[in-house]
Amino acid sequence: MPNDTAVVFHYHRLNTYSFNALAGALDAAPGFERLRIDLPRTPAELCAVTAERLRTARRAVVALSMMTCQFEESARLMAGLRARWGERVLLLAGGPHPSARPEEVLRAGADAVFAGEAEGTFPQALEAILAGGAAGPFAGGDVLRGEAPVDLDAAASISPARGMFGPIEITRGCAFACGYCQTSHLFGTRLRHRSVDRIVGQALTLQAIDRKVVRLLSPNAFSYGSPDGRRVDLAALRELLAALRAAVGRGAKILFAHFPSEARPEHVTEETLALLREFADNDEIVIGAQSGSPRVLEACGRGHTVEDVLGAVALARRRGYKVIVDFIFGLPGEEEEDRRASLGAMERIVRLGGRVHPHLFAPLPQTAMAGAAPGSVEGAFARAVAALQARGGIYETRGGRATRSRP
Repeated sequence: MPNDTAVVFHYHRLNTYSFNALAGALDAAPGFERLRIDLPRTPAELCAVTAERLRTARRAVVALSMMTCQFEESARLMAGLRARWGERVLLLAGGPHPSARPEEVLRAGADAVFAGEAEGTFPQALEAILAGGAAGPFAGGDVLRGEAPVDLDAAASISPARGMFGPIEITRGCAFACGYCQTSHLFGTRLRHRSVDRIVGQALTLQAIDRKVVRLLSPNAFSYGSPDGRRVDLAALRELLAALRAAVGRGAKILFAHFPSEARPEHVTEETLALLREFADNDEIVIGAQSGSPRVLEACGRGHTVEDVLGAVALARRRGYKVIVDFIFGLPGEEEEDRRASLGAMERIVRLGGRVHPHLFAPLPQTAMAGAAPGSVEGAFARAVAALQARGGIYETRGGRATRSRP
C-alpha cells in the first residue's frame, strides 16, 4: 500500500477498548502488517503527532471514537484539525455516539461515520484510503454501517504487536436493555461469546510479553456461555476459567467479575463465587444495583430486586470478597421516596462491608431515557451521601468525582 497517508488513532483513555478491537481487526486482515498507527492520548498530543506526520505525508487519517459525554470536545477537536490542515486530514468517527447520531457527527466535521460494530467496515475503508482512493465521501455514503453482528472469533480484542493492551472481551451484547443503557442497542440483546480457545490464545499472547494480569471484559461477567444472557451456564464458566488457569498457570493473575465488568446481583451465587475462588485471583467483585428503589428498578427494566442486591453483597462478604456496588443517582422519575429507598439500601450495603460506586445519570441516545434531564445530587440526599463517604462507604475514582452512567 502507498505510504503517503499517515494513520492516527486518538487513543483517549475512555476509548482504548474500542481502538484495541479495531487494531485486532486490522491485524486479522491481510495487508496491514506494516501499517504504522500513532496513538496520541490527548488533544494536544494528537495535534502534535498530526503536525509531525504531515511534514512528510500527503494526508493523515485521524480516527476518533466518542461517547456522548465526549461529543462536544470531539467536535471542537475536529473543527481545530480542519481549520489547521483542511482537506489534508480525513476525519473518521465511530463509537457509541456516532452510532446513534451519525448525522450530528457528520455536521460536526467528520468525513465519515462508522455506525455500529466497525471491525468489518473500518479495515475495508482504510484499505481503500491507503490505496489512494476514497478521500470522502465513501462508497455507500458517509455513514458506513456494519450490517451483520461481528464474529468475535474472527479477530482479537487487543493488539500487543502495536502496544495496544487491555482486557480480553469474552462476551458482547446484553439481554436486558435497561432503560438508561446503550449497550443492547449497540450490540444487540442476543449474546455472542468468544470461544475458550480464542480467549486462551489472547491470554497466552499477553503472558508471552510478560503481562502479568488477564482481565476479562463482559457487560455481565457471569453470563459467559449463556444462551439467553439471563441464566448462568456454570459448565461454560468452569470450562473458560479452568482453561485460562491451566494455560497461564500461577504466573499471571486472572481478574473476573471486576472492573471493567460487573456481575448482576442474581448471578452472584454460592456456585459462581466458588468458581471465582477456585480459578480467579481478585479478592473484590463489582455488582450492578443502580437503585435501591423497587419502583425505579422496575422502570429501568433491571430485572432484579433490591433483595437480590443485598443478598449478593451479604453472600460475597461471607465468602471473603470485598464488594463494590454500582448506583446511578438521578434516574428519570426518581422521587423523594425513591431516594430514601436508595439511601437505605446503600446504608445496608455499607453496614455489610461493601462500598457504593456512584454514577450520575446521563441521558444516552437510542435508550428509552434519552430525552430525560441529566441527574443531579443535592440537598439532603447529597449530605447523606457525603456522610457515607466520610465513613469510607463510597468508592471513588479520578479525583473523587462520581462518574457517568453506563456505557
